[in-house]
Amino acid sequence: MRRSFVCFSWVIAFAALASPVSFATAADWTRFRGPNGSGVSTDTTPTPVTWSPTENLKWKIELPGPGSSSPIILGEKIFITSWSGYGTDRSNRGGKQEDLKRHLTCLDRQTGKTIWDKTVNAVLPEDNYGGMFAEHGYTTHTPATDGERVYVFFGKTGALAFDLDGNQLWQTPCGTDSNRMNWGSSSSPILYKNLVIITASMESQTIYALDKTNGKEVWHTTADAFGDTWGTPILVDAGDIRTDLVIGVTDEIWVFNPYTGKLRWF
Repeated sequence: MRRSFVCFSWVIAFAALASPVSFATAADWTRFRGPNGSGVSTDTTPTPVTWSPTENLKWKIELPGPGSSSPIILGEKIFITSWSGYGTDRSNRGGKQEDLKRHLTCLDRQTGKTIWDKTVNAVLPEDNYGGMFAEHGYTTHTPATDGERVYVFFGKTGALAFDLDGNQLWQTPCGTDSNRMNWGSSSSPILYKNLVIITASMESQTIYALDKTNGKEVWHTTADAFGDTWGTPILVDAGDIRTDLVIGVTDEIWVFNPYTGKLRWF
């Protein structure tokens, strides 16, 4: 069956077309907004546009807590992030930051069964839950996968990599700052060649390129303008000449060399 999905704050629901289609034909969705961040699926089978408890619903499960990231899909597995322990209810902001946990959950694509759920302790202090921050929370960044590992960015807690069985491989700090409005960050990791590219806009006003295998820094670029950036970069092929790393900052488009982090033009 061709499947799509919708994520709510505590529940992930998986929808299916009524007409049978080979499961293997459904494309992977390996990062924020799918192939190169375009938001355009390469599948030719239409996706359902209406859902209800009885229409186009294959399964649904409760997540460990709320989250604003998007699920990603690799073969038979779905990966999604959420948080628990603190700031899980907008009407009740009690709890302690010391109890804050991030979750990376792996689900079976066909049944919704939890294959594994990994928790990560928060690096403290965190931004307080409330105000504009409560509009998205502590897991806003969508994971990315290269088919061998899953990469996540958890803000002040840093960037992490897991293998497909849920074993944590590395964790790299990317800063612990907050911008003047305490809105938190939202940019999702993207992958290029052997690099994990992290836009730690609020945490350090920096874009980092980390080695996928060990999390070590390959390059970084810091600029004050990143302090007002919430978008996720995209990779653009400039014909056969080169690949550009492109991100929007206030009133401008900046284009970098993804190998070095050097600005090419703006």
